[in-house]
Amino acid sequence: MDEEEQESAETLRQKKMQQLQMEMQKKELLRHMLDESAYSRMMNVRISSPQLYDKVVSSLAYAAQSGKMKGKFTDEQIHSLLVKMTVKPKTTIEFRSK
Repeated sequence: MDEEEQESAETLRQKKMQQLQMEMQKKELLRHMLDESAYSRMMNVRISSPQLYDKVVSSLAYAAQSGKMKGKFTDEQIHSLLVKMTVKPKTTIEFRSK
């Protein structure tokens, strides 16, 4: 391997390590903020929809930082938050005749 390949491999390894550390921090945050069933639900969301998972984690982190959090979130609360974040406006199609 030449120097460029070694540097790119090292950069790639560092990025993967940073991503792993970020994921570990997210999981630790969720462990402190959620009860067991809510945490389990969020791990399922992480697998099925990573973008939604990131949005929910960001929202929960904001709630924790702003002091709006009182106790641990329950599964029902997480479920309602997920429903609110995934609701899409209904599309209607109108046919107009001339």
